Amino acid sequence: MLVEVVLFAVFLFLLLQVLKKPANYPPGRWGLPLVGYVPLPGPTIQDHFRNLHKKHGNIYLWRIGTQVMVFVNDFRLLREAFNRQEFTERPDWMLYKTNENIALGVVSSNNLIWHNNRRFSLRQLRDLGMGKSKLVEAVQTRAMWLVDRFSKRVGNGTPIALPIKIAITNVIWQLVGGKQFEEDDPKMTEFDAIFKEFLDSETLYAIQDFLPWVRYLMPAFLFKRLTKEHVVINTLDRFLKFFYEEIDEHRATLIPGEPRDLIDGYLMEMEGKKDDPDTTFNRKDLAFLVMDLFLAGSETTSSTLTWMLYYLSTNPHIQRKLQVELDAVIPEGYQATLEDKPRLPYCEAVIHETLRKSSLVATGVHHVASRDTTLGGYTIPKGAVLNTATLTIHHDPRYWDKPEEFMPERWLDQDGKFVSKKEGFVPFGVGKRQCLGESLARMELLIFTSTLLHRLSFAPLPGKTLDLKPDPSNPFLHLPVPQELHVTVRT
Repeated sequence: MLVEVVLFAVFLFLLLQVLKKPANYPPGRWGLPLVGYVPLPGPTIQDHFRNLHKKHGNIYLWRIGTQVMVFVNDFRLLREAFNRQEFTERPDWMLYKTNENIALGVVSSNNLIWHNNRRFSLRQLRDLGMGKSKLVEAVQTRAMWLVDRFSKRVGNGTPIALPIKIAITNVIWQLVGGKQFEEDDPKMTEFDAIFKEFLDSETLYAIQDFLPWVRYLMPAFLFKRLTKEHVVINTLDRFLKFFYEEIDEHRATLIPGEPRDLIDGYLMEMEGKKDDPDTTFNRKDLAFLVMDLFLAGSETTSSTLTWMLYYLSTNPHIQRKLQVELDAVIPEGYQATLEDKPRLPYCEAVIHETLRKSSLVATGVHHVASRDTTLGGYTIPKGAVLNTATLTIHHDPRYWDKPEEFMPERWLDQDGKFVSKKEGFVPFGVGKRQCLGESLARMELLIFTSTLLHRLSFAPLPGKTLDLKPDPSNPFLHLPVPQELHVTVRT
């Protein structure tokens, strides 16, 4: 009998050790093995993050399924972490590899593939993008297309989200493939449909990364259906087919030494390294790189512009103040360029306040600890996934006075000059993997904002109130709900 009691006590002790969070880990939610901590229905995921921040402070963890997720809520701690080599990599998740053995492209990849693609992309953005008249003109053309598109709906409710997305997508097309598509072009319609399908299926596809053991509890076909694997693979194949056609067309018309766009530049790089056995440049990687640029570059900028028009419609006094500045700086019939930026401090303030308030990627892009290490006095085990608590940081009273208010004035000094550097501002990430398209996004936002608000005014539909809550269908992206606005042409 004594032996049985001792064995039972040992069993209980071991069970408690398994269930217990290691004492040196950050505070937070540990839950049960395999499933972690599953919250009850009710609060939104963002409510959970806010409550965890209030309870645990600058750093906490939440074990979700088999993944140890660490959330950093302090700007300086975040900057320290993401400048360290051991936090540079992405997790080895199917969500990032999308049915490949290793992740390709630039957003999801690691090691040499990431290093080569990031260096190449930054060089291409510099050589083909920022300050280059061809791309600036493309942005201005698409901004005027939007003005024309919205002007035709004066007096009626005007849907704004889709036209903005089409305009921004065309800017990326100009940079990547040297092309522009009209709204009714079948290729544009197909591209937008693939894009939407891919984004809509990502959340369920991640089940296999957080709850991988579920696949052993059900037939394979049912697991694939649950995780929408068939949808992801299908949309990925359609994406690749779409981009392969563009790549092959570019290859057939390529003039060595004279790159027209990013695809040309990559093909020339690939040709130059064809005899290098260690090269990472290949046709499939180029297709994934192009897909990354569209996924990261079009949804974020178009959603930011949509949020901005919602905020300005809800705050007409801010909209009027912005238009007074635009009228004083930009002559009638002209569009702003980068040279006008220093003379548009309030426009810059509105853009930055929109980036702060909207906090599109609410938990940032995942980083993984490549070895056991420490952060903020806590042990971070190898494989733990670090997340930027972007939304929480952007609404933290330590950094922002009255954080819930849309208040562009917070970006101006006492002389009315724009103050660009602010602690606690992380819309483009921070550290070694900071968004490589930041300069392009800032240029687009300046030209689109100044062009639209110089010529048009926006308001809620008569008798209606705008919904400023994010679309609940994707809890980790702070996307605006598609809505119509009342548009008037300024005279």
